[in-house]
Amino acid sequence: MKNLLLAENAFYLPLFLVPAHMLLRYSYQKLVTHIFRNKKTAHKISESSFYCLQYLVLTIIATTILQTNDVHWFNLESLYVEKLHTSFQPLHAFYMMGELSVYVSAFIFMFFESRKGYGDFIMNVIHHIITISIIAYAFPYKNYNYSVAVAHIHDFSDVFLEFSKTIFYLGYEKASQYTFLAFAVSFIIPRVFVFPTYLITPYWNGKMDATLRKMDPAIDVLATYVPAERKVIPFALSGIYVLNCIWSVAIIKMAIGMFTKKREWGDIREKSEDSQEKPKNE
Repeated sequence: MKNLLLAENAFYLPLFLVPAHMLLRYSYQKLVTHIFRNKKTAHKISESSFYCLQYLVLTIIATTILQTNDVHWFNLESLYVEKLHTSFQPLHAFYMMGELSVYVSAFIFMFFESRKGYGDFIMNVIHHIITISIIAYAFPYKNYNYSVAVAHIHDFSDVFLEFSKTIFYLGYEKASQYTFLAFAVSFIIPRVFVFPTYLITPYWNGKMDATLRKMDPAIDVLATYVPAERKVIPFALSGIYVLNCIWSVAIIKMAIGMFTKKREWGDIREKSEDSQEKPKNE
């Protein structure tokens, strides 16, 4: 009862966390921009470094939750056992509401930051809308470890991306190439192969139902879901998967261009010549 009460109260957290997160980000970026004011890329350094730290913190918390509950991407029983026996912990709710707050804040900021000029800006808008909707819809229906796993599989690769961009804008181009390769691997394998196999298709191909029956032969599988859950969650996640595939193509193009020297290493999503300018290590 106490845990459920904490869960209900946690859903009010974004009312406080969103403004707090926005203030923290604004203050951090002002400070970093001032520190690197002699660099033309100072604002981009402030953006990317903030995102890097943000995703790093979220990844550490998610990893802690998953390890504590012995949850693994490749283990269907650990992902879906909560349909039978809820192992809810207050940290689940606080983490997911933290995620929701971060994405709401990022959704607001994206219309004002330098990244609004990226070629995939509309895709990012769609991604944030779907993500916010999934967190708000899926988490309350006994999808605790599942929700954390979905968030974790997406957040941890962004740590490498934002770190790569940060050191690139600082002028360490060669080092950023290798960290970008780490990002490419951490993005493509989990998001394009693991994500659909263990977190989307089991809803549709019967593996989730079979897993639940294996754990409890007497279970009424349909009774473990709310009416629209079997369609809404996998359909929404499939939308994110399509975006992941499109981004994977762009990542591969960037990696090929980087090592064949057919173009300067930088973000191919950036449109303007100014944004494509190669930073120097001053």
